[in-house]
Amino acid sequence: MNQIKDSIKSEWEVTDLEEPSKIIDIEITQTSDSVTISQSKYTENLLGKEGMAKANPVSMPLDLHIPLELNSEFQEPNRSNSFAKLLGELQYLANVTKPDISYAVNQLAAYTENPSMQHYAALKQILRYLAHTKTLRITYKVPRDEIQSENIFYGFADAAYANQEDFKSTTRYIFIASGGAITWKSKKQTIIALSTMESKYIALSESGKEAVWLWNLFQELGFTQPSPTIIKGDNYGSVELSHNAQFHQWSKHIDLCYHWIQELVDKHIIQIQTCRDSEQTADVLTKALPKPKHLQHGYEMGIWNI
Repeated sequence: MNQIKDSIKSEWEVTDLEEPSKIIDIEITQTSDSVTISQSKYTENLLGKEGMAKANPVSMPLDLHIPLELNSEFQEPNRSNSFAKLLGELQYLANVTKPDISYAVNQLAAYTENPSMQHYAALKQILRYLAHTKTLRITYKVPRDEIQSENIFYGFADAAYANQEDFKSTTRYIFIASGGAITWKSKKQTIIALSTMESKYIALSESGKEAVWLWNLFQELGFTQPSPTIIKGDNYGSVELSHNAQFHQWSKHIDLCYHWIQELVDKHIIQIQTCRDSEQTADVLTKALPKPKHLQHGYEMGIWNI
């Protein structure tokens, strides 16, 4: 760390403020072998402002058994309503320290122009879930094993194929390092995918872009990753396609830009591996899950360490 500081001071005139404890509502706790980030104060303030400080907590951010539906009572579109404002504040949480609410927040974002009572109720459930999990945080720890893996970080990629509202597929990925999630993204887009396999192949390609960016970032920070970055997918067909540079008859209509993942595999920059559906950590970004699965994937992302 001192070498990094000296390098910075040699280039710019800077003031050393020592170790940070809080940055833009992100609380930081550091020990000799770990770094923990949380937003418990931000969450408490948000709950207090919404009159939910003493709300009955729930253990899930979204009800698995109640599908969200369009508001049958049409109103003049208005993205400045209280629903949209609160959703934006929750989106900040989801983007920074709470990937476990990402799916619920992104689902409700589709209804910001014309929310119904069902959508407001779902929004309140997210707040009640935060009341239950406000003390949880993401912790990154130095590996305890003497022999560390050559892969500093690894990822999971998944996709939700053609939703019921607008038939758009959603690609999602998450990358993990030192036992905690370092980046995650959910992207709804219009893509030419005629099957679940194709949508998940595109998700692998999207995650490959993030992997290359992370590789370069870690390289600049002095952490070289000598082995190919592992990305895991739960669809055998999409994984096989990523390893095959031939354009098959059943995949040639996929946009050429997505076949870039094959080049990354050939150059040993990325290694695509198959995982079982039960081991797909990105599922927590893709769908509402039963409580055991939600807890499992949350733990895998490092957000259940207290």
